[in-house]
Formats: sequence, C-alpha cells, structure tokens
Amino acid sequence: MELTAIDYNVSNWFYDKSSHVFPLRETFLMDTVLHYWTKNAVFLLIASIATLLCLSFFAQELRPRRRLLLFLVLAMSLAPLSVAILKELTDRPCPWDLADFGGTAPYTHLFEHRGPNHAPGRCFPAGHAATGFALLALFFAAHHERKRIYSDMALAAGLLGGVLLGIGRVAQGAHFLSHVLWSGLVCWMVMVGIYAAVLLPARRITGPLSTPGGS
Repeated sequence: MELTAIDYNVSNWFYDKSSHVFPLRETFLMDTVLHYWTKNAVFLLIASIATLLCLSFFAQELRPRRRLLLFLVLAMSLAPLSVAILKELTDRPCPWDLADFGGTAPYTHLFEHRGPNHAPGRCFPAGHAATGFALLALFFAAHHERKRIYSDMALAAGLLGGVLLGIGRVAQGAHFLSHVLWSGLVCWMVMVGIYAAVLLPARRITGPLSTPGGS
C-alpha cells in the first residue's frame, strides 16, 4: 500500500476539502459509541474472563477450563498492548496531522525518517482497531475446543469487529486503512504465539483435530 494511493484515496472519501476537516471526527456515533463504548465493552469482557480465571482456582467445575481462560486473558490483553507499544515506537502521524488533510506535517513513508522538530506520531498501527481484533482470541479458543461452527463465527466476528472499528477511525481521520490492516496482522501474530505457548501443548496431549464431520 506504500506503492499505491489506496491509503490517501480512502481517507480522502471522508475529508471535506472546503472546510479542511474530517466531518465525522467529532460525531457522537464515531467518537463516543464506536470509540469509547466499544472499547469499554471489550475491556469488560476481558475483566469477566479474568474473573472466571481467578475463580477456576476455587471452583471445581471451572478447573478444566483454566488453561483456556488463561489463553483468552493473555491473548485479548497482550495483542492490543503490542499494538499500543508499536504506536509509541513507530512515530507515524495521523492523517489529520498531515498537510494534505488540514494539518501541518508532511507525508512520510512508513520507514522514512521524519526529521527533527516535530510532534511525535502515535497512529501506526491502529490502536482502536486492535480492540475489535482482540475478539479473534475467541476463534483460537473455539478451534482448540474443536468447535468448527463457533470458530468460524468467532473468526468472522473478530475480523469484522476490527475492520469496522478501524474504518470508523479512518473516517475520523485518525488512521489510514493500512494502519488498520497492520493492526489485525500484529494481533493475529501475537495470538498465534500465545496459542503455541499456552494451548498447543494441551492439543498435543488430547490428540489431533476430529474430522470435519465431527463436533
């Protein structure tokens, strides 16, 4: 996407050149519902799973699910955290910071040095999209449990959630489309690593996946 105008063209759909702003930047739907309410809802889900994990040390019926609960807590927390850390390290400005979209900063490519005397950029990868992509952890959990239908549904929900939240922030001028896609990739890679460390050993003990016709 660095070699094309895809990022620029998509962001330009939401930019009003006459007023030099992204009109959706301050709307209630985008800024409050999609940005804050959804983030808090996912945080509440993670907190609920963490509570179940703690209860698994006391409740006999939750003990067989302790490893699964541990994976979910780690995956849903560390994947977005990894994106947040990368945002602090990459020094990429938001579209609304760029001169082409009402800001003052010149556009620079992903690995291009921005030069001295500029405000630090914290917009790559897309942090809010990672909140939606955190739901991909449910796919790995369902896959581990050999629940094909649920794993397909969880995969769709995680991808859709991340893309929708990411596009919402693109519409506000906070990110380019490539920032959203990179966020999804980072979350996926982190979850694969956690799956290999936490759940894959258990899969080796219980045996291979059942046939597609099985449960």
